[in-house]
Amino acid sequence: MKLFKLDLLTLLISLFILGSCKTSDQIGINPANDINGILVEEAVKTATVAEDPVITNSLSKFPIGYFQDPIFGKTTANVAMSLNTPSTDLTFGTAPALDSAVLVLKYADGYYGDATAKLQFEVYQLAARLQPGKVFYNTDVQAFDNSILVGSRLAKVNTVDSVLVTEIVKGAPDVQKKKAPQIRITLDPTFINSNFLNADVANFKTNSAFNNFIKGLYVTVNGAQTTGAGGIAYFDLSSADGSKLELYYKNTSGTTVDTTVVSFPIQNSLSPVAAEFKHDYTGTLVETQLNNPNTEYDDTYVQAMAGVKTRVNFPNLDQLGKITVNKAELIVSVDQGTADVFKPVPRLFLYQSDIAGQKQLVPDISDHDSRALTDAGFGGFYDSTKKRYTFVLTSYVQDLLSGKLKQYNTYISAVDSLANRLTALPSSGTTAARVVIGSGKSTSNYKMKLNIIYTKAN
Repeated sequence: MKLFKLDLLTLLISLFILGSCKTSDQIGINPANDINGILVEEAVKTATVAEDPVITNSLSKFPIGYFQDPIFGKTTANVAMSLNTPSTDLTFGTAPALDSAVLVLKYADGYYGDATAKLQFEVYQLAARLQPGKVFYNTDVQAFDNSILVGSRLAKVNTVDSVLVTEIVKGAPDVQKKKAPQIRITLDPTFINSNFLNADVANFKTNSAFNNFIKGLYVTVNGAQTTGAGGIAYFDLSSADGSKLELYYKNTSGTTVDTTVVSFPIQNSLSPVAAEFKHDYTGTLVETQLNNPNTEYDDTYVQAMAGVKTRVNFPNLDQLGKITVNKAELIVSVDQGTADVFKPVPRLFLYQSDIAGQKQLVPDISDHDSRALTDAGFGGFYDSTKKRYTFVLTSYVQDLLSGKLKQYNTYISAVDSLANRLTALPSSGTTAARVVIGSGKSTSNYKMKLNIIYTKAN
């Protein structure tokens, strides 16, 4: 450990002389706010470990995509989705004739990957319906009929610009309206005719009967036909006015021919939606570290979507003895030698494990502790200027030193930038971001540091 005796005169001189010094920047703690005490740079031991699986049927947004990462290997994300009937006893009228069928998938925020890439979206029919009430994990593989391609589209992901859609108005000219950013995939007429317009009306009596018949759709991205490095797009499959299957068809009533549109909503609260995603680390340094958890490397890795996280320990804390911690910060620096199209995750989160290995909030962010900080005060947000993340761990370190808490493991994970202390503990499935960070090893150019300012206890 490195010790520095701090007093008012020393600090004022240091601030004047070293105001622009890189060393001061690396320390992270502003001595002007903690002018009395001893500054110690405490040892940190790190390792890359596998992240926990994600429950996906309760996601606020669902990932679909593919990317090839030069550091983290290959990531794929697919979604199995149920369709819902717009009404019971649905019929398509007399002699319905299909105009077109479109799968509408409404974008949610959070695209991650190559902004110039075009993704080859493909749609298939599920082999079995998704059972209501079942818990689906990202590791659950949903069977689908890959012999029939129901629909496809090569498209660049655009989560910003609205799209013009022609809406049918009965008894009046059609109108064009602006809709929220979405991808529209035209589906095969043969599939639609056999499963909808020409199907037995008994299949549309109830939503359950319909799902037993149609089973649902499976949407994936064909990596071989995707351009660039690819990416992961997120979709709103929960809101009432969001994603759906639209059928445009004509039917005849006497001498009148009407054009009609019927929508089958994709709404997770009505019928199940499940995501599956996985990572292939074959041949990567991530794989090397996962296979050698007791070896410390210069870098360590963090990736969302049930990827990897960094385990952190402070092996020499007990050598400090009885002290009062004025401030403790964990400085997590990004390895700048790994820059590519995959930007560092905007937010990291830090938590501890208990004796049973269960995730627990550290005191500095726990609502059950009067010393808890705000989410912003606790930190973990990426500082694009200093290229690092900072966590304030004053209460956590104090409790470890006093014996109020026992040190098991501490973890750093990737979370959605909108996560809070209540939603950040489970492994995140609503961002695909990752980051390479410096380990606690002394030879690391971007060494992780636990900096503590303390005074000796009486």
